[in-house]
Amino acid sequence: MTTSRRVSRRAVLGAAATVLAAPPLARAKPASIVVASSGGKLEEAFTAAYYKPFTAKTGIEIVSTVNTYSKLKAMVEAGAVEWDVAQMDSSAAATNAAQGLLEKLDYGVIDKTDLIAGVPHESYVPCDVAAAVMSWNTKNVKAADVPQTWAELWDMKRFGGQRGFWKQPFQTMEIALLADGVAKDKLYPIDVERALKSLDRIKSQIFWWTSGGQSAQILIDGDIAAGMTWNGRVFDPKLAGAPVDFNFNQALFVADAWMIPRGTKNKQAAMDFIAFTLQAGPQAEFSKAIPYGPVNRKALALLDKQRLAFLPSSEENLPKGVFQNFDWWAQNGQKVGEVFNSWILS
Repeated sequence: MTTSRRVSRRAVLGAAATVLAAPPLARAKPASIVVASSGGKLEEAFTAAYYKPFTAKTGIEIVSTVNTYSKLKAMVEAGAVEWDVAQMDSSAAATNAAQGLLEKLDYGVIDKTDLIAGVPHESYVPCDVAAAVMSWNTKNVKAADVPQTWAELWDMKRFGGQRGFWKQPFQTMEIALLADGVAKDKLYPIDVERALKSLDRIKSQIFWWTSGGQSAQILIDGDIAAGMTWNGRVFDPKLAGAPVDFNFNQALFVADAWMIPRGTKNKQAAMDFIAFTLQAGPQAEFSKAIPYGPVNRKALALLDKQRLAFLPSSEENLPKGVFQNFDWWAQNGQKVGEVFNSWILS
């Protein structure tokens, strides 16, 4: 015998509401997540400002590993993703996004309200602000000759010796265009021919460095009088009394970025972690540990004036420079790199 029972619409809605109110199984938190980063002082700052506080708040342990760039693509394509979150240079993040290797970020979870304009991207989000800056050896450069613009750094009369630049088109071409008089809001799309002509003017006097550590050391040792370096590389030596200084005039702002590899098993926890790191409090703690500026504007109020003077994203320094267009380089970097390398060898 079969018995049927009619269920009222109210009962159905009531049952649905009960289900929606219950904690979803998908929100069950993992015991740990894996965060891949570039290590060193950046890793130390991440640990102090983000990893330990996030674990204290959520109970989720952070397992750190090295962010080998090529590994991300291999993992995603093999369907064997080991990382939950990765930190990389924003240009690399933009390239990974363009290749479809990243999850889309949930800005319902990640609050972008107070982030610097232009920071949030669909599949990656810059988490700090560093800067390619003018720097000089204070013994080799008189106070009256300190460069205030890239054009002055190009001046053969002012700087007759070697000047240091990164042996890459990224950032170097933007600086060459600024030195040639291009307005900072007109840098993109990069005029490759004009940038190379600008570099041609000082090519015979360029010391090509290939790592951040080298860029600082050649300045400190006096191998060059002045050049381009990253603010974080000369900040500690300057405070320690090394003969080196820098300014943020016409700085090119670059950034590390968070991203979530496509196919991670802990997507929600990864999203929660990124959201935590972009809050004002953790951002301020990060900038106390390393001289990279916060991307959350409210973090600035939590930092003292002495620290703000050395941070790229402070209210004083941010208007002096321009952000690199990470997406432009993701789309054009390979072909421009080939042209640049040919020019180097010519």
